Amino acid sequence: MLANLAELLQDAKKNNYAIASINTPNQISLRAVIAAAEEVNIPITINHAQNEDDHIPIEIAVPLMLDYAKKSTVPISVHVDHGLDMKHIMKAVRLGVTSVMYDCSNLPLEENIAEVKRLMDLVGHLGIAIEAEVGTMPNNMPDEVHGQERSDLSDLSVYYTDPKEAQIFCEQTGVDVLTISFGSVHGMYEGEPNLNIPLLEQIRDLTPNTSLGMHGGSGVPYDQIQKAISSGIRKINYFTAIDTAPAPHLAKLINEADGPVNFWKLADEAMEIIYEKTVEVLRVCKNEAARA
Repeated sequence: MLANLAELLQDAKKNNYAIASINTPNQISLRAVIAAAEEVNIPITINHAQNEDDHIPIEIAVPLMLDYAKKSTVPISVHVDHGLDMKHIMKAVRLGVTSVMYDCSNLPLEENIAEVKRLMDLVGHLGIAIEAEVGTMPNNMPDEVHGQERSDLSDLSVYYTDPKEAQIFCEQTGVDVLTISFGSVHGMYEGEPNLNIPLLEQIRDLTPNTSLGMHGGSGVPYDQIQKAISSGIRKINYFTAIDTAPAPHLAKLINEADGPVNFWKLADEAMEIIYEKTVEVLRVCKNEAARA
């Protein structure tokens, strides 16, 4: 069923779990992710990022995502991930998304606040949940795209969200979700991930009326993810590990084949692997041990 992200976050906060936020840039991923959510019986958010328009235009992606969400047996919100400009976000709003991330984290704090407030003035009356970001998420994506160039990962503390800035931002905007930087990385990690849980808890205590988001879940040990959930994270973006999981298996299947391999067979194999990986991730986000 189609759901509002703000309402999903309220339940996640009440029951100490996190909403998994997963990009679905093709129908294979879309079907697999929703089937996994139904298997685990947990609400999720499905995303279309602005930089995915080169692969599937938003005019095609969002109507398909909405159709699948409405038919699902679990609550699902349809979300714009890393919307970088107002034109793109307003196009998504007209298409019917239930939440948007307006990523102005590259701007000074005052300008970030002003831009997000401008969006909220435009769409707040529509019941659309708003996500924003304070701090800078470092990137180490498998495929570099404009706006997500690779970052220097030698010292992740330089990207951390300043707790006082997070407090000011939330007080002045009233966003539903604030994504913060506390040691996670978009894409692939170099070395062992080490989330700064004390920093997360400090920001949580200063922003009691805002749900906190974590991007870059792929590669973070599951025990750290669950510690972050128990310390206040309510939305977790998790995509790279899911999206790259089928490749080794498909390459092996092709290399070992005696002849041509039908694409439908590869698609079915990929969908099953994405489904299994997503089930695994959703069980972590469900945080059942901490909720017991």
